[in-house]
Amino acid sequence: MDVHLIPGRGFDSNIYLIVGKTSTLIDTGLGLNHDYVVEEIKRYIAPEEIKQIILTHEHIDHCRGAKKLIEETGENTILLAHRYATDRLKQESNRMSEIFGVFMPSIKIDKRLENGDVIDIGDHVFQVIHTPGHSPGSICLYDETKKLLFSGDTVFSHGGFGRYDFPGGDPFALLKSLEKLASLDVENIYPGHGEMVIGMGSSHIKLALQNLRLLI
Repeated sequence: MDVHLIPGRGFDSNIYLIVGKTSTLIDTGLGLNHDYVVEEIKRYIAPEEIKQIILTHEHIDHCRGAKKLIEETGENTILLAHRYATDRLKQESNRMSEIFGVFMPSIKIDKRLENGDVIDIGDHVFQVIHTPGHSPGSICLYDETKKLLFSGDTVFSHGGFGRYDFPGGDPFALLKSLEKLASLDVENIYPGHGEMVIGMGSSHIKLALQNLRLLI
């Protein structure tokens, strides 16, 4: 298995390390457990082997750790995020900083992603799916061949879905995003928080869609 979970600690998001031709990190956590994250990475590869970091959205618990991690991985590591996340990163991070009580350092996004972009990392080819609702810049990464979905905070296991009461959240946008995901053939879900779904991922997405429809 080339996908390795680094479980979130405290307020951290989950972090995923994909080892391969273009070793990739998905999300970076809050950054308060930096040493732990680096040691977990070293269990599989040297940090300098990470070629890119993809942020699933602009909230601080997913992106604040990026600055220190890039200091570990080196200046050749590129940072990717949806263009809406890039545009809102400082504003949203400042608001979220008030919630979490930590300062958000400035981070530079090297590549702005759009819905439908394709990211080929060798063993996986990901389609970028823009999934607003939890935040304007939320994305999921879908590998159609291997039926994998990195879902950020859009959808979780057992019918869970992202909060929409943060600034920029929109329950009706989230509904459309879940409808989009429910049309995919998904086996495994790698969410931004909580446990992974290994097998029958589509059923968890459809349950999340059903649950949200009951609320709005």
